[in-house]
Amino acid sequence: MRQRYGLVLRSILTVGELRRGFWLSSLRRCWLFYFLALLVFGAGCGWGARDARQLDARDALRLEEYIAPVIVDGGRDRRSVFHRAALRNTLPLGAMYLAGLTVIGMPVVAGILLLRGYALGFTGSFLVCRKGLYGLGVLLAAVLPQNIILLVVFVVGAVASFSFSLLLLQRWFNSEVAVLPWFLRYTGLMALLAAAAVGAGLVEAYVVPGMAQMIVSLVK
Repeated sequence: MRQRYGLVLRSILTVGELRRGFWLSSLRRCWLFYFLALLVFGAGCGWGARDARQLDARDALRLEEYIAPVIVDGGRDRRSVFHRAALRNTLPLGAMYLAGLTVIGMPVVAGILLLRGYALGFTGSFLVCRKGLYGLGVLLAAVLPQNIILLVVFVVGAVASFSFSLLLLQRWFNSEVAVLPWFLRYTGLMALLAAAAVGAGLVEAYVVPGMAQMIVSLVK
């Protein structure tokens, strides 16, 4: 029995070491792509935050009236919220995947990152500037939980897309470069990221409403 438990424990530790080794190896080999992806996403956040602060009073009031009923409405149909969120999260990732299959897909991937960052920056800045502490509570409870997951998903997806596009470019000049093994790895990684994006939709539909109502009730 002890030997069986020891084998299970060693297998778990081995899987953990493999995961750590994978991420460390990925960071060492693709650190420039990670930096560029985070830079583009951060630029989008800054752009969105600036535009939110520059809204005139009339547009800000209209936007506030539009989003107020849906931010912390716990009575929404959670299944429909999940379906919309899963579709909204996986479509850009699918576009990233397809862009990575071309040698000119990098601008498309950068555009997706920029727009995702813009949406997050605009939403966060608008909530905090318009609602103060209440808006900060809404941001922490209703916006950030799923977007933290999506940040990892889209940054890793962008790096994978950049890397595969670069591999295809190398293949263009050197026909001996093997593509199929890396294509299978690329497809498998994107499938895992798509599952994580769907998981972010589950968080948005089934976890966020309760968190939002609890935190907002404390700061309102």
